[in-house]
Amino acid sequence: MKNGTFDLVTWNNDYARRYIASTVLHSLYLVLGVCGNLTAIIIYTTKMNSKHDDRYFIPFLASVDLAGCIVSTTFMLITNNHPYSYPNTAICKLLHFSASGLIVESIFLLFVISVQRYQKICRPFGFQMNLRCKRIVAILVSLLAIALAFPSIFLYERIEVVHLSTNVTGHGCGPVPNTDTFAAIHRIVFMVFEFISIICMSIFYGCVGYTLMTKLNPARKEPRVNQKSGREKGMTNGKKYSLMFMFISLVSTLCFFPPWIFILLETNDKTFWIHLSYEETQFFVILRGVFVLNFVVNPFIYCFFDSKFRQNAFKYCPWKIKES
Repeated sequence: MKNGTFDLVTWNNDYARRYIASTVLHSLYLVLGVCGNLTAIIIYTTKMNSKHDDRYFIPFLASVDLAGCIVSTTFMLITNNHPYSYPNTAICKLLHFSASGLIVESIFLLFVISVQRYQKICRPFGFQMNLRCKRIVAILVSLLAIALAFPSIFLYERIEVVHLSTNVTGHGCGPVPNTDTFAAIHRIVFMVFEFISIICMSIFYGCVGYTLMTKLNPARKEPRVNQKSGREKGMTNGKKYSLMFMFISLVSTLCFFPPWIFILLETNDKTFWIHLSYEETQFFVILRGVFVLNFVVNPFIYCFFDSKFRQNAFKYCPWKIKES
């Protein structure tokens, strides 16, 4: 295995050190994501009425975020620590398939939520999703995500990598040889579905935002001394949750843009990562993995917008926090 003083362990450790900042960051993502999403799942399913129209999809989204956080950070940590000593093909295939499926399922769920918010705010007297419809939609989203991610099982495996100058042989998780055309088609289909979902979300939330500003703006109404009616409270809650999901969708979209750019760069230049300096590698690897934030930040957004969730979350907090 050795070639003078340079061997596989030296080669692997040299690149693992290049990814150390990303490794530390994804370890932090893992802790925050697991704790935050577990808290969201527990509180919304046991302490709050998760079947409430505005909150129904939150436990589903938190479950996807929890699984996505665990899978994505595990994938990044193994890749960072074993760039040229990857364990085996099964892990490579499983992590690629799971990460791809959970990413697209997260986007599809946010798209479904945007449709629900549009129905509730812009078409309150039109068709609304009932409980049965929501369950069916949630199942269909999962099945579609699995179908879109399934080809990745045949596109990635543990591949042999040879050092250019020393001929030391290692193994990484990468594309299966002679599948370039199939892989390109799969990437295009995947990204088209994601872009269409994001464009549709933008349209729906644009309509929601316009309606909130023009028709449901409290500033346009006469101030009332009496207690708010049930309908007014419902409108206030509808506005609050609409703003929350709009912000979640915006953050999600921003998290996915850098990885999309790197996918295009890697597709056009197979040696993109080889010629980078130490500092460039550190920075670009962090940007490449910023999509994991999509699975981490949502519990903090729930906490900011949803006062009931915040109150319940603070009860489990080990530090004494006074809510303002």
